[in-house]
Amino acid sequence: MIGRRALLLGGTLGLGAWTLAGCTVVNVTLPWNPPTPLPIEAAPDVPAQLARLIALSSHLLDSAESWKLSRRQVSSLEWFVEAVELQGQVVLSSDPARRQRVTTPLPSAAKVTQSSAKATYATLSTLLLKLQVQHRARALPAGGPAALLWASLAAFSGTMATRLPSGLAHRGDDGTELTPDLTSTGRDQVLALCLQAAYSYELALAAQLTAGDEHALQQRLKAWRGLRDQVLALSPGATAGPPPIGYELRPAKNRAGALALAVQTETAALPVFGAWLAGTSEAVERRIGVDALASSNTVLVAFGGTALRWPGWPS
Repeated sequence: MIGRRALLLGGTLGLGAWTLAGCTVVNVTLPWNPPTPLPIEAAPDVPAQLARLIALSSHLLDSAESWKLSRRQVSSLEWFVEAVELQGQVVLSSDPARRQRVTTPLPSAAKVTQSSAKATYATLSTLLLKLQVQHRARALPAGGPAALLWASLAAFSGTMATRLPSGLAHRGDDGTELTPDLTSTGRDQVLALCLQAAYSYELALAAQLTAGDEHALQQRLKAWRGLRDQVLALSPGATAGPPPIGYELRPAKNRAGALALAVQTETAALPVFGAWLAGTSEAVERRIGVDALASSNTVLVAFGGTALRWPGWPS
């Protein structure tokens, strides 16, 4: 018997055929055809917009010392530039819905003329908010991974518009290798997530908190209960499946514990929302999922969680 290692060795050495113990092994190169690209709406303006984001961020980095940007702001801008470059590699590929990547550079951007950090950040945030609206509009009529691609970019843009100027506490290194399971998440799983999340926030609010922190957590608890009501309105007979959050819940004792519960809750929610909006065939579910993903991602970063380059995708 000829072992797999011997066969691989023969192929590695480029031997067209060789003989061992009276056997002839012939290398056969099988043709490989890449999968047909998934359908996705054309977005010809996006590469130039991404290039503009990088130009504005680079302008801030170039002037970081004179404008007295903090180390957190500088690190966040460096991470942001890398994230946008990665997104550009995907958008410019022949199959962006599968997050295929290419090395084609983004187009050149016009010179940035803003003369202060405040003005530059304001321009950057304005463009990010514009992108959020445009990406959301592309996600709503889409389906499958294409819907998740645009929803993820919308969530990223909206979060960065509000959180990047002050700097990001934690920055993720999530890549493009994994794909969502489009069949595993339906209304029952989302309902279970809502119930678990609401309970988590109730436990977070057990801690002694400042008025500002308590208000922020109360608002998020209200949002989760509202989402639960939306899911129940879509399907009054829906029942909660197994909770998707895999951690032990205990009442928070202090601010750090309360925020940790909030971060754990929102972190667990992102891939659930991503799989739901990508897997559903119903427009109303997709709309709710797209908006829930954006809200959850912004809250996650606001409470000190890890900022992601691809919120909603499995990581």
